[in-house]
Amino acid sequence: MNKSKEKSISKRSRLLLLIGSAFFINPVPFGLDILPDLIGCLLIWWGLTQLSFFDGSVESARKYMLWLAAVEGLHLLMMRSVLLTDISSNRMLAVTVLAICEGILYILVFKNLFSGISYFAMRNDANGTLSLSDGTAFMSYLAFFVRLGAMLIPELLAILEVRLNIVEDFDTYDAISAFLGMKPIIVILLSAIALGVSCAWYFSVFKLIRSLVAETGESLDIRYYGEYSSRPEKTRPKRLRAACICVYTAFFFLIDFSIDGTRIIPASFCFLFLFVSTRIFSGICEFKGTKRLAIPAFLSLLACELFTKLLTPNGAVIIYETPLITVISASLLGLGSAVLCMLCMRVFLLEINSLSITLGFGEVPTFIPWVAYCAQTVFRTVPFALPYLYSTFYLPRLIAAAVFVWCTVRALAYIYNKELERCILL
Repeated sequence: MNKSKEKSISKRSRLLLLIGSAFFINPVPFGLDILPDLIGCLLIWWGLTQLSFFDGSVESARKYMLWLAAVEGLHLLMMRSVLLTDISSNRMLAVTVLAICEGILYILVFKNLFSGISYFAMRNDANGTLSLSDGTAFMSYLAFFVRLGAMLIPELLAILEVRLNIVEDFDTYDAISAFLGMKPIIVILLSAIALGVSCAWYFSVFKLIRSLVAETGESLDIRYYGEYSSRPEKTRPKRLRAACICVYTAFFFLIDFSIDGTRIIPASFCFLFLFVSTRIFSGICEFKGTKRLAIPAFLSLLACELFTKLLTPNGAVIIYETPLITVISASLLGLGSAVLCMLCMRVFLLEINSLSITLGFGEVPTFIPWVAYCAQTVFRTVPFALPYLYSTFYLPRLIAAAVFVWCTVRALAYIYNKELERCILL
């Protein structure tokens, strides 16, 4: 790899960090996240890759960023249900739990990230970056906790709504009602404050990242190429770990959990994350078959889920007779999706085995996880056409999915641990 090409790594990291940070500027009133923080977390995680090779604190910040991405992913899945609920106390509970989880992770990320940047800048005589680091750290804490406050404080008014139902004094009732009527104004005011502070924070982050790349970008690229990217045995364990985490995230969606007909954890997203994992595996093993089949499998399974939600009733109290044409259509759609999903997963398992052989670790067992996945696919497909059997097949499907996940995770962990041992020995 030539030097000019290697120089683009620091510039690419700067771009990823700036774009990722932009996803956190918008306020989140009622938990409504217009620019998904999940995408911002993943972009920042990717943008910190180069710097994390040279500082352990930055590497720790990247790990916590993945935990934050997981929380934001759950936030994204639950956002519609939380936003549309008619019970304000339920929304207050959901937003409070989200704010607590995010607040803890923000502290862990910022503490490790800025201490790592300060230490790295001090070691490399980046005085401009060092002078900006503390100010940016302060603005980060301020902006993100103001953002959390703007999201949480309006929801605390639900406490007054409960009080409104038991108050007996008419003057008190009128005062509380008038104050609750101001909730839209409170939301707008707090959101405007959060937006202003977030814009100031982003400007501070922009100056810090620009200074860091200007002062240390060239040395970072030279060292990164000399110590890591020119030595695949050094970079392979981290790439394997990132790919494995992406695969584990994909397997999480096999739970396929629904509440009142709304899929909270849709199984189709398993194949979307499998496709992402193939991009991370690139350079170690191409996973061409999985890359080719994952998106069609995702789209077909997503079509099944939408078909079930819109056209196939699942009455828990009132039993509806499902039209025969709907049953036939769902059966054909489910059968086609099942074939695509099983084919994609079969190719994925074979390519995991190929990955192990390529790295010199021998074959890994794939037959049992393949049988388990076929079983869970059958147990998942039947309720698409006959939704009244959903509860009957849920437990067997969950057990089959657990067997598949356990076997596959065990194989991936074996490959990663072997590669890590080899890297340590080298």
